Amino acid sequence: MTMQVFLNDAYLEEAAALISPLSPGFMYGYGVFETIRVSGKQVLFLDQHYTRMVQALSVLGMVCPYEENELQPIVEKLLELNGVSEGFVKVVCSKPTPTKQTQQKADILILTGTKTYKEEYAKGLKVCLADARRNEFSKIVGIKSMNYADNILEKEAAVQKGFDEAIFLNTHDHVSEGCVSNVFWVKDGIVYTPSLHCGILEGTARARIIKKCAALQIPFQEGAYVLEELLSADEVFVTNALMDVMPVSLLEERHLDLGAYQVVPQLQGNGR
Repeated sequence: MTMQVFLNDAYLEEAAALISPLSPGFMYGYGVFETIRVSGKQVLFLDQHYTRMVQALSVLGMVCPYEENELQPIVEKLLELNGVSEGFVKVVCSKPTPTKQTQQKADILILTGTKTYKEEYAKGLKVCLADARRNEFSKIVGIKSMNYADNILEKEAAVQKGFDEAIFLNTHDHVSEGCVSNVFWVKDGIVYTPSLHCGILEGTARARIIKKCAALQIPFQEGAYVLEELLSADEVFVTNALMDVMPVSLLEERHLDLGAYQVVPQLQGNGR
């Protein structure tokens, strides 16, 4: 079956979805994207993703061509056309060919996929350190930008070494984030995660975990932490919209016993 996509105002076959090669979106990766989990044919936390996308577009001087209540039925129809009940929706907003407008309506491309995580929850992820550094001073470090090559290069390098994910340090040697995830760890019953000032994307799953810690009265701290604090953790986990809470079983050369984890199972709950 040929996959259908939605481009600007039409449902099209993938091969028929054309964007100008002269657009800044194509030429320079000038745009943003969101990857949103689909479970039981339902799009999860669309409101959080939409809010973050609109904020990111404002940084780049663009606006989304659809309101959230207009986007919802478009996404639902696309899921139906492609027969996707478990997986994800990806929304890409990119800068079109230039106009004289101060704020431009972005080109919008929506596609679907069936990537899910199942057995990984039981065995955990293997995580290493990235060679590159996260630049916490970058204007786009806090948005989910289409400038994603750094992340992909480091993730591919991690996979080639037998790992699943890589974690960046920033220019001050503080723990930052993963290639496709936010990182958390537990030490003596306290959950830690890098603050936004460390050069991270404010993940939607990250925000939910912070709220969940408060609801479960689990002590929580965010700040600037050196690598040794992560490496000495009792429990380590990473989060993103598709994985939710994913335990880490190998951190560099250190094996972690998932069976001894006490806090991570509480945070996983029914959130998968």
